[in-house]
Amino acid sequence: MDITTSWVKPPNAIGGLDHLAVQAPCINLYGRMLPGITNVTDRARYYSFYPWVVWALEKNGYRYGDTFIDLFRKADCLFTLIAERHGKVAGGDRDDHAAATVGSGNMAEPASRVRDGHSVTLSDFACREGKSRYFKNKLGGLGQYYLGVFRELNIMTGDLQNGVQNIREGGGAIAETVDRNVNRELFFRTIDEDTVSASRLDELHSFCPCGLKSSPDEHAKISELLFVQGQFYNQETLARRRTLKIILSLAENLSACGASIDIEQFRGCTYSGALPNKATWELSDRLQKSRQQWAVYQRNEVLSLAIQGIFFVILDAYEESGERFQSVSDLVLWFLEMPEVEQIGSFFPLDSSVAAMKSAVTSWLPDMVDWTNDNHEIHLATQIELLSHKGKSVTNRSAILLSSLKVLIALQSRPETKEGYGDFVFPPNYLNAYPINLQTFNHHSSNTWDNLTIREWIGWLAASWGINTHLMVALRKLRGQSQSTFRIRPSDNGLEIIAVPGAVFTSPRFWQALRILKDMGALVRNGNVWETSALGKKFMEVADE
Repeated sequence: MDITTSWVKPPNAIGGLDHLAVQAPCINLYGRMLPGITNVTDRARYYSFYPWVVWALEKNGYRYGDTFIDLFRKADCLFTLIAERHGKVAGGDRDDHAAATVGSGNMAEPASRVRDGHSVTLSDFACREGKSRYFKNKLGGLGQYYLGVFRELNIMTGDLQNGVQNIREGGGAIAETVDRNVNRELFFRTIDEDTVSASRLDELHSFCPCGLKSSPDEHAKISELLFVQGQFYNQETLARRRTLKIILSLAENLSACGASIDIEQFRGCTYSGALPNKATWELSDRLQKSRQQWAVYQRNEVLSLAIQGIFFVILDAYEESGERFQSVSDLVLWFLEMPEVEQIGSFFPLDSSVAAMKSAVTSWLPDMVDWTNDNHEIHLATQIELLSHKGKSVTNRSAILLSSLKVLIALQSRPETKEGYGDFVFPPNYLNAYPINLQTFNHHSSNTWDNLTIREWIGWLAASWGINTHLMVALRKLRGQSQSTFRIRPSDNGLEIIAVPGAVFTSPRFWQALRILKDMGALVRNGNVWETSALGKKFMEVADE
């Protein structure tokens, strides 16, 4: 008799991401600032192509079921192959064509053959099983990445089990605009024939993601959708429009200085309200408020990097030492006598109080607008991430620890930090599950840390906001999902290191938003710089409600 005893099975060990639950508030915040765009919705044209495929299959007489799914998967593969081939023929940057198309990684070999002018068989890759399949989810990129977003945007309804369907005024209206500019008959004849030649892909080049700019009605409809206009106007998603306009404004200001927009510039400028040259970033009142909301996210982000940095340092030192301690308190007492801690004493005297170090902050902390300065918290947070992914050394760990403490002192010294989460409102008790946040930071800054020495403060951070918080988070994951995410855990031999996670930033959907703006032609390349196009400036003229 086959007996399953799941209750005594070891938990499934996974890497996990947010080991201190310090990133969760960040993720919550950027999700509100860019609704309808996620970290996996990379290309603007999928917002129209997927509704079109569903619409076209229904027009051709298919209803949701195995045949519908098989044809959809072939359409998904064909779209990627068209983009790969068009990138080869049209030239230019791959980012304009096949970058981030669904399945492009798993289809590297057929994509290479297509780019070189050879034929491939769609069903070899659109299959649902086997090593050659392009995607596991049965509805490919739609099912895995876009369907939830489409439901949120009132484009589509349904699920993988019961079927998907366009909302007539949403996805249906978008699909009709696509159909006016593409050869539907040839596209589906290619799917039926199964064998795809390079010449056929050239005939279908209008489906390439870059073709959105050449499809006026479709482009207008997607513009309405993403910039929350016309039939897609929704008060609750106006934050997306404002963020896209902030990105366009930043690109325009940076290009005027000869700089190109990227995530580092976005972090620094939204946090400080200043351009890299320290000039004020001029925005309308409504966009200035949105910029300040992004600054709240960035404050939580630099707090996150500082705490992750301290957690990394104590775990990395412990792993390298070969020591074994039975309790967190013993481990922390050992760590406080290590060279990593002693070496920061030349900057932060270890027997001085935290309050004294806060009083002396003017001797080294640059102005808020000077965010490219080596001692600015934005620059320091970036250094924490970089250094925590380098090799093990006392010098490296000491530099991370010093940078982390500087970030925490800087945050305590900025008046803006006292505003906490500002206009953002969380559900009741939300932050209870995430004990490291701007509210608790302000509380401890005012009530807990001032009378501690720097050495005692490091111990408090390493224990209370480091190992103990991690154990709480990992135990919660173990209890709720039977998954082990421990990076350090109690064992018969004492506290055991499983892995030492480097400090990382969250991904606030910036690159996805930037690529979507490029796909739409709102940003154009001028040499090595991206600048706001005439169309982008037109988008910026949309009134700010």
